[in-house]
Amino acid sequence: MNKSSLEKFHQSLEVCKSLKTIQGQRSTLPCEALHLLCEVAQDPFELLDLCQQHDSEIELALTAISDYAASVDNWKAGDCPFGVKDHCNVLHFLLNVHTKQFEFFRGRETFTPEIICEFIKDWKGIDLTPLIASREKTFVA
Repeated sequence: MNKSSLEKFHQSLEVCKSLKTIQGQRSTLPCEALHLLCEVAQDPFELLDLCQQHDSEIELALTAISDYAASVDNWKAGDCPFGVKDHCNVLHFLLNVHTKQFEFFRGRETFTPEIICEFIKDWKGIDLTPLIASREKTFVA
């Protein structure tokens, strides 16, 4: 495993956990976490391995992401496309590639794992479809 990827993965989890402290505020933190996770996802199976190995650490980050998404509008913040609620959709997806239990905070009709994979491929050139290719559809409403 790449040491740099491990460090970026842990850094992204810390950024996500810090969302707990800024409820209801516009922030670039979700975008920053997205950039970090996309760097890790350059090797999709490394992202999958890291998520599997650090499942217990991911839980706190997922809770912070969910709470933050519930407290904000879909404001534009940072240099990532879309708004912060959408950033939370993508973060939740990336941190759940190992469980395939995806939660969408906005745009349940338009955000699906397949659409997120397409977006990441267009935006960052990363193909994550192998990680969801054989999954059962599991969504949390």
